[in-house]
Amino acid sequence: MKHQGTILLLALCTALAACDAPDFNYRGENGRISLDGNVLTLHVDDVPDATVGSSGDFIVDGKVESISSAQHGLLVLYYQGVADIRDQANGLKAGVTAAKNAFVEKPGPDAKQKLKEAVESQAHQMSVKMCQDEVNLAGVQAQLVAQLPAFKPYGNIFPAKHADECTKA
Repeated sequence: MKHQGTILLLALCTALAACDAPDFNYRGENGRISLDGNVLTLHVDDVPDATVGSSGDFIVDGKVESISSAQHGLLVLYYQGVADIRDQANGLKAGVTAAKNAFVEKPGPDAKQKLKEAVESQAHQMSVKMCQDEVNLAGVQAQLVAQLPAFKPYGNIFPAKHADECTKA
């Protein structure tokens, strides 16, 4: 019973991390992204940086790109997909920290095993969710490449994945 509080703490830390998520960086196959506040910046070698705002605006090298409403919707989905991955990554970090702190109490062998199993289960669930978010984001990225020529240089940051890859052990 003593470690139910630890599990609750782990869950609360995860929720709080998602609410107050710090800046985020992701290095993909052919570039990287950074999310700072409500601006997502796309960095690819040999092309100017581009930004996607939380409202779906798209700016390349300081120039606002003209986009259709469908493209705007995809850009909003792209931004939200990156924010979802950031939230999962930050939640996973908070969970690991909470688990480490729980072991400071020096639990007995049975409690230690239960705590370990709970942490492993939650970490697995969060990593599957993060993988699913990456699958979804890669799909949106592919649609943006097909529909928005100015997005094409940034279209290979997230590698194409299939959902079945997320459930592999």
